[in-house]
Amino acid sequence: MLAQERHKQILNLLERQGTVRTVDLAQGFKVTDETIRRDLQIMSDNKQLTRVHGGASSRNGRPRLQSFSERREIQVERKKAIAKAALKWIVPGKTYAFDSSTTAFELVSQLPDLPYRVITNAFTVLEHIAHMNNVELISTGGRYHPNTQTFTRSDSYVTLQRHNINIAFISCISLDLLRGASEGFEEQAEFKERLVRTAEAVVLLVDSSKLNAASEYFFAELKDITHIITDSEATSYAIKGLQSHGCTVVIAS
Repeated sequence: MLAQERHKQILNLLERQGTVRTVDLAQGFKVTDETIRRDLQIMSDNKQLTRVHGGASSRNGRPRLQSFSERREIQVERKKAIAKAALKWIVPGKTYAFDSSTTAFELVSQLPDLPYRVITNAFTVLEHIAHMNNVELISTGGRYHPNTQTFTRSDSYVTLQRHNINIAFISCISLDLLRGASEGFEEQAEFKERLVRTAEAVVLLVDSSKLNAASEYFFAELKDITHIITDSEATSYAIKGLQSHGCTVVIAS
């Protein structure tokens, strides 16, 4: 990978997470720590980030909340592979919940039109499923957030508690080996926390660029997640780390 492409991906990570660690970047890009330190220094000199001990942070130290449209353009092929691997859990007669992540929406885009129930707080999922004849569709309701195209707050939580959700398909901005899954939008993190508590099983759809990182608001510990599906670019270090915490990891080809 060219340095310019690494710089672009590092900036994308900073937008999502607010901070990055040198050791995680080196493992993710499969280069030396010295190469990453050189990258970060160049980007700091260009005023693209701020150097901190052990890594770098965004210029204001906080992640920028990306819109749904922006997130749909990131790691597209990895998300498609992850979604395809998750299809094996979709069978008639079950109740599934989907969050408003673009990875979950990629799975929704591949769903067969069969008699099962879908519960969601995502406008794009509602819009897509509404054109299917056999799927029973339930909106959580709540207050609409246009940037993330998400419904949140009290009404949505009541709906979650009312239904027996067999599997929740969710994603996250970052997945830390110690503290678990996190988000950059507090209301969305709270919704996902309640969904994780409610569902019988939780399948986390997370591409490899999000591993070994942390964002603003944590919503699930690793012990709360039934399966993790990631892509083949995930490092052996990340996979073994998740497995050491008892996680079942599926690698999407």
